[in-house]
Amino acid sequence: MKDWILRNIQQHDWLSLIFLFNFILMVLVKFLNRSQFQYFIRFIDSGLYFKIYGKENQRLDQFTILGTLYLLSNLTLGIFYYLNIIFYTSNSFKFFLILLTKIIALVIIRYLFLELCFKILQLKKIIEIIQFKSLTYQIQISGFSFFLFLLYQFSFSNEKFFLNSLGIIIILYLISQITIYREYWPFFKHNILYLILYLCTFKLAPWIMLYSTFS
Repeated sequence: MKDWILRNIQQHDWLSLIFLFNFILMVLVKFLNRSQFQYFIRFIDSGLYFKIYGKENQRLDQFTILGTLYLLSNLTLGIFYYLNIIFYTSNSFKFFLILLTKIIALVIIRYLFLELCFKILQLKKIIEIIQFKSLTYQIQISGFSFFLFLLYQFSFSNEKFFLNSLGIIIILYLISQITIYREYWPFFKHNILYLILYLCTFKLAPWIMLYSTFS
């Protein structure tokens, strides 16, 4: 008769539920508007998507809202992994929820503050177009990051794979932002002060503040 062998295995079933939740969100986004989704996933030809769906303010429609939830969930997952690797923070579901709550609160406050500032500066129309394109790129990148995190969690659970994946995601994000700023450079070069304000105050500062709470 064989003896029982005790193995120290950490249970992360809740992480599986997070991945399932993200997958369901992605499916809902697809079935909400099949036609829009087909154009949305054409990463190489995003210009066609913007041409069709960027003429009106699409930031608050169901497709974009679900896509944003998908983005925030994957963003939280990536930050959760990073903090665990770098700072050895808690890997509990409670910590994940705290992190998700902070990120959602940060995004909402930032959004409302942006709306107020650019309405006062009478730049709301052009900024809405830029935000729509930026958000679209981020949701697309989030779809790619979802599969990288899925591989990290269930197949390649080592720090090197995650950090390399994170590097790829950051590079893709930077390329998307450079593409936008290059497209609208004629506007920004005449409003360079607003560009610096937008990048430093609204793009970098909130995430630096969030990072400092865990460092």
